[in-house]
This record gives sequence, structure tokens and C-alpha cells, in this order.
Amino acid sequence: MDNNNTHEIPFLNNSCPNGMVEDKKRKFLLSKTLLDKFSDIYEYELNKLPYRLNLLDDLKTNENAHSKFLIRLLKYQPALINFLTFINCNNKHLFYFDVDVIIKPILTYEKMRIDGLIKENNKYAIIIENKIHNAGEQEHQIGRYIEKCRSIGFKIEQIFVLYLTKTKKDNHSQQTWGKYELEEFETRYSKLSYKSDILPWLESYLKVLSPKEELIKSAVVQYIDHLKHFFNKKEIYSNMNTELQKFLSTELDLSTEKVENIDVVKNKIYQVNELTEQLKELEKTSKSELFKEWKNNIDELPDFDETDKFIQQKASFTKTGVIINYKGNRFSVLIENNFNSTYFGFGRHHASDILDSGVNEFLKPLIEKEALNEALNEGDPMWYGWKYTTFNEGYNDFQNLLKLVLEKINSRN
Repeated sequence: MDNNNTHEIPFLNNSCPNGMVEDKKRKFLLSKTLLDKFSDIYEYELNKLPYRLNLLDDLKTNENAHSKFLIRLLKYQPALINFLTFINCNNKHLFYFDVDVIIKPILTYEKMRIDGLIKENNKYAIIIENKIHNAGEQEHQIGRYIEKCRSIGFKIEQIFVLYLTKTKKDNHSQQTWGKYELEEFETRYSKLSYKSDILPWLESYLKVLSPKEELIKSAVVQYIDHLKHFFNKKEIYSNMNTELQKFLSTELDLSTEKVENIDVVKNKIYQVNELTEQLKELEKTSKSELFKEWKNNIDELPDFDETDKFIQQKASFTKTGVIINYKGNRFSVLIENNFNSTYFGFGRHHASDILDSGVNEFLKPLIEKEALNEALNEGDPMWYGWKYTTFNEGYNDFQNLLKLVLEKINSRN
């Protein structure tokens, strides 16, 4: 078997010969033991470092938070112009955007499910897709975002795409463009990595900020520090990295023979990748089982017929919820997981082919101030309103929202 072809890796199931299963179990246990020891050393060395305080670290910044921060920063128009000028001059593609056309841009994040969107009517729409945490690539993702921009009035030649990755080596497949071709966006597309492009831009932009822009400057300083910490670039990590390398060299019993060492390290990387694949499968199974458990809870709800309760599980998403029929208007209350994101809210899923204006009017007060006293997000063709949640809080959030809408219905009867 070619060690570079992960598609050929057999999973630990009954289809594998017993000898192969036992061999893989042994290797996985060895990899886990190495990982446990590595984690202990890592924590020990980390605790030796000087104390640092960064709010972005403390808030456990995820992909959505990175998108939100970037859009919030770019809402400051000088930052937006500086950012696009930087891309014009430094990107490896043929991307070019005329910054002189920017007058009153509208910037949004997570509207229409697009990570970031910069637009001015009848002028331009810049799609920002953020993959800093290597979120899974959805089917025809960029193509669908292009379609959404066209549906709100933009011509194909007015649409630009910025694809943000963690590192330069990260990429996307051709399928993400859907019916479109990358060549159609030759001068309106650029792939940028946070490590090689966004971080250098932030550092260069920091130098041009004036004392009057102190709050902007402090935010940029925090974000630079957060990214450097994320990429482990700071000099203060050099000693820690040295100790980690020494530990790995000892554990892998590396010799003075460099060629042999390369083979040992490559083999260990391969084993760890195998372990990662199995963990990903286990994560998928755990998510699936959790949604089945939530569906079982929904089955116990007394206010709904069996046909009003649903669960749908596909490779790209899992969802469960209930359909509500209020005076002939049907909508759903549901919770859904799509790759790395979990969210709940009011939708048209399994209830209607289109968003209904009557339903939207009825739900508007709950959308604007739902159970947690925060407005739900709007602007998606499948949802009246939605909000991110976690696996830990997801079902409670769903229950609270369902309780609110049922109380409102009962108050009108």
C-alpha cells in the first residue's frame, strides 16, 4: 500500500482481516501513547512561558470569530482600502480591484451563509470565504455564493472572490466553483493565507496607523499577537519547540543516520494521519448519535404529530426539529450541524419551498429578541432567523426557542 495515499487506508471494521486489525490497533495505541506524552511535555513547557493576556485567545476564537473580526476591521474604510491595495500589489494571482470605486461599502458577515461580503449596489460584491481552521469544503460552495450575489442584482463581472486559508499550502478543489470556472474570475480571485498574507498585511497596516487611531491600533496589535500565537511564530516559543523536538527524537529513538531518521518520522506521520482519520470517523458517528438522541427527545414532545417531527442526516449536514402549522402557515424550529458549525432557529426546512412573508411577520419579534436576548441572524434563503450554538447547549437553545414560539401561539388562541 502507498503510504501517501490515505484513501487506501482501511478503517477498523469487520471488513479488515484480523491480523491487520490487531496491527493497526497496536500502532494506534503507540501513537496515542506518544500523543499523551507529547501533550504533557507541551503543557509543562507552555507553563514555563511568560504570562500573556490576549482577549482573542480567551474567547476561543473560531473560524466564525475570525471572519467577524476581519469584517469589523474592514468596516473602517481606510483599513478596507489598505487591505485591497495590499492584495492588488502582493497577491500571487492576477487579482485587481479598483479601490477608487469604494464610496459607501456595506460589509456583512454570516449573511446568506457567506463568511464575509463587501458590496455596493450596482458596483461590486467581494465574497470572502474563510478556512483558517481548515473547515470542510462544502459542495459547490463558492459557486453557490456567486449565485446568491447574482440573485441580489450583481453581474458576474462585478463579483470578486477572496479565499482565505491557514497556510499557503492549503487549497480548495475545482468542485467548489460549481458551474463556474476559476478562469472566469482570473482578475477577480485571489487565494490568501493567514500565515503568509493576512498576518504580513496586519503588520504593515499597523505601521501606518496614527495615534488618533489608538483603538483600531490596539485591536490590530491583539489580532497580530493572537495569530502569531496561533502559528507558533514568536521567539518565546523557540525554547519550547527545541524541547519538544528533543522529546520526539528520544521517543522515536532517532539515530545519527539522517536517511533512516527521515523514514522513521515519515512512518510516524503516516500512523498519526491514520489515527486522525479514525478520530474524524468517530466524531461523525458521535454527532450522528447525538442528533438521534435529540430526535428521540423530540418524539416525546406531546404537541406534535409524528409527521411534524423530522431528522435528516447527510454527509454535509445533520438536522432535526419540528414543523409548526400556524393558521395555515408552515415553518420549522430546528437545530442543524454543518461541518464545524452548529446552529438553531426558525426555517422553512421540510415545511415550505419558500420563505413566507406571513410567517416572517409572525416570527419577527422572536427573531429580533429571542430566548438569550440576542437577535437571530437573518438573510439566508432557508432561514427566517438562526444563531450559532454548541453541542453542549444546542438542545437547550432549541427547546427554549420552541417554548417561546408555542407560548406566542397559545397567547393568540
